[in-house]
Amino acid sequence: MKTVHVAAGIIRKEGSDELLAVQRGYGDMQGLWEFPGGKLMRGETPEDAVRRELMEELQVKVTNLRDFYTVEYDYPDFHLSMECYYCSLADDSDEPQKHD
Repeated sequence: MKTVHVAAGIIRKEGSDELLAVQRGYGDMQGLWEFPGGKLMRGETPEDAVRRELMEELQVKVTNLRDFYTVEYDYPDFHLSMECYYCSLADDSDEPQKHD
């Protein structure tokens, strides 16, 4: 079974108990909520993937990545290995933007 390696960022807004989640706009899970992130590119570390994906999806810079949890899950046609990281918006980051 093919393994898909994914990394996701769990961002808590400073001074708040709210976490940032995004709503999927495509695929079998369209409309469901998830932490932002995506597939690792060849040779990329999970931490670098989180930084790249959050910049691509939300136009934000993150810092202080801390390992939180690794999700291992078998879907019917692939195995998901998702590394989740707590992270903070960088001081020079813009507010998250909607991704089309």
